[in-house]
Amino acid sequence: MATRRDFIERAGALAGAAALGMAIPAGAASATHAAGAAETRRRGRQTLRILILGGTGFIGPYVVRRAIARGHEITLFNRGKTNVHLFPHIEKLVGDRNGDLSALEGRIWDAVVDNSGYNANQLRLSVDLLADACDQYLFTSTRAVYHDFTAPVMDEDVPLGPRDTPESEWVGYGPNKVLAERVVQEGFGERTLIVRPPVVVGPGDLTDRFTYWVDRIDDGGEVMVWGDPTDPVQFIDVRDLAEFYINLLEHETRGVFNTNGPEAPLSSAELVYGIRAITAAPVSFTWVDWDFLAERGLQPQNPLPFWQPPRGRYLNYGRMDSSRAVAAGLRFRPLAVTARQTLDWHRNREDLGNYQLRVVSPEVEARVLAEWKAAQGG
Repeated sequence: MATRRDFIERAGALAGAAALGMAIPAGAASATHAAGAAETRRRGRQTLRILILGGTGFIGPYVVRRAIARGHEITLFNRGKTNVHLFPHIEKLVGDRNGDLSALEGRIWDAVVDNSGYNANQLRLSVDLLADACDQYLFTSTRAVYHDFTAPVMDEDVPLGPRDTPESEWVGYGPNKVLAERVVQEGFGERTLIVRPPVVVGPGDLTDRFTYWVDRIDDGGEVMVWGDPTDPVQFIDVRDLAEFYINLLEHETRGVFNTNGPEAPLSSAELVYGIRAITAAPVSFTWVDWDFLAERGLQPQNPLPFWQPPRGRYLNYGRMDSSRAVAAGLRFRPLAVTARQTLDWHRNREDLGNYQLRVVSPEVEARVLAEWKAAQGG
């Protein structure tokens, strides 16, 4: 397959032919113009033309705002069904990445940001079409690609995919992301950029994984915390992730990056006490053992989100190494800033009403706390 670099080289050859008075094949003039313009942008790097696949969910709007603030030109490609009111003044192309990418044909960008790809079939369609049309493909993957979290150093080079399962039988979010990553790497080679974030939090997050904590702690009273006060916790503010994305593109950075924050280790105790510092509510915390919770049907991630017990295959789940990303410019805002601004957003949501956060109901929390105290002889 020809690459965008091939187009640039061909443009140079055609320009030379024109200078010598040689005939230029039909249709080549437009290719020469497009490739020459692309090369001018590549050399200057003052303004990037960035295509975002999606762009109106949670991560996407922050990437768009950061890019615009930095002076870049944005094109959005999506189905035109989610948050269509956003960004009325930027170019929007409508299609479906599962089959209709015709709106992207014949166009050139400096970079693609893909936050909406989840499987190899989706990625193959976009990669095959865009490999000739841009310099760099940034794919949002996930921490879930690793086949376990037992390596002493959980960096980007530990094994991927399910352990002891034939690839033909891989299913689920993490395994599909592994296969999607591979498609990007095969199509873009050294022009590939893959980011593997943990839980992404901040204003606008509708998953409730972090929002639950700022909401519950601000309500005050006795708060049940799962596990042990020393359990390691990692996450990233969506705005830090978006700023990192644009920084990577501006510096033409390539490679694979874990983006787990904060930079210094954080325990569950430090998490909840850090959130408490931004509220005025009287609050206390009671940690309840993982096994005790499991006996009552309360499992990690279902419905207890955000971190895992540091044992077994999840031993270092909360100790992922992100030194490569930090060296490439990733920075983390303070927990207090993320917590305060997430709480402000949540409390002022127009659609909040009687919304019940999808984690642990007050009734379940009260019952389990009472049973835990009784079991401890309290």
